[in-house]
Amino acid sequence: MATSSATVDPEDVQLEPDTLLRIKKLADLTVDDITTIYTLGDELGRGRFSVVNSAVHHAENAKYAVKVVENKSLADEENLEALETEIDILRKLDHPHIVALKEVVVCPKDTYIVMELLSGGELFNRIVEQGRFSELDAAELFAQILLAMEYLHSLNIVHRDVKPENILYVSQGSSQIKLIDFGYAGVWAPDKELSGLCGTPDYVAPEVLSWYDEDDNGTPYGKGSDLWSLGVLLYVILSGCSPFSAEEEEAILQLVAKAKYEFHESEWSTVTESAKDLIRKLLVVDPAQRMTMPEMLNHPWLKDAVGAGRTAIDEKLKQKEEAQVVQQTTPAASATSTTKPAADASPAKPAPSDHPEIQPRVEGVGSKSLAGSCCTIS
Repeated sequence: MATSSATVDPEDVQLEPDTLLRIKKLADLTVDDITTIYTLGDELGRGRFSVVNSAVHHAENAKYAVKVVENKSLADEENLEALETEIDILRKLDHPHIVALKEVVVCPKDTYIVMELLSGGELFNRIVEQGRFSELDAAELFAQILLAMEYLHSLNIVHRDVKPENILYVSQGSSQIKLIDFGYAGVWAPDKELSGLCGTPDYVAPEVLSWYDEDDNGTPYGKGSDLWSLGVLLYVILSGCSPFSAEEEEAILQLVAKAKYEFHESEWSTVTESAKDLIRKLLVVDPAQRMTMPEMLNHPWLKDAVGAGRTAIDEKLKQKEEAQVVQQTTPAASATSTTKPAADASPAKPAPSDHPEIQPRVEGVGSKSLAGSCCTIS
């Protein structure tokens, strides 16, 4: 970990000494001015207390996405805890289908989370532009997403906001994707399940909705909540529509709570029963009865795509190891930075909020709709 003598000035941000210390502990690098390392570029997105910009690293001449968090927003204990959790999770992750963290830079007024830049755009936009995916393309795409989720769950990390806006393509024209946005993510344990309302109405699981009116007495939940969201996501990919569609938030949530949806003939007449079977087994209200991750990976509709996805990941890991060997045997390697290099890929999007548990309502209503012709459930 590289640091300098720069410190966060409490007079500038009016934070308690303990809060300042916790912010400083987040840093891989502490400097007075971010522009000594990076040139910040265009805004890529915005959250409640953060902005995401493109950036160029001076020494590397490489592009990144930088999430800028105002330190003064971290005077709120919940915001600070959320940021600590998000950074801790990002530091644990190393997977070809998950956005990579480069470093965290703390300055007197702001904290900068530097991530790889993914330039291919959101899955959301591809669905809007091209409509529903063929089953072959959908299976290839969904297998990548599923393998990323399998990896997260192996670390007991629950994403809690799986949706097309949080899946980015590596580059324009590429079919390779990465999962982003860990602003809502939580760490699950058998003796400490997750709680609180977070996510997006169309994708949130019924057990998460139990916290909608019961701020203190909802149902604890875990990894199964992500599997429900994956079921909604697959429905969207294959049809271009949301399974739970209504004009008002309350109506949407009532449909979700009862898993009330249909395979409308206009969108689903050419889709195989195997694909529909997978969705049916994921969109189950009781998480104990919902399809599990191993069952998903072995489902007939996905099995071949998952196998091909694993092979592709193994090949990428082999190439990465070979590149590291070459780097270690190159004389110039001894002069490289102490911070972790990031792959050059797509624009990392900011969390929809800077808080892992929104209150009192689920965020996302009215922000984006998949298509004007999406199915409306009566």
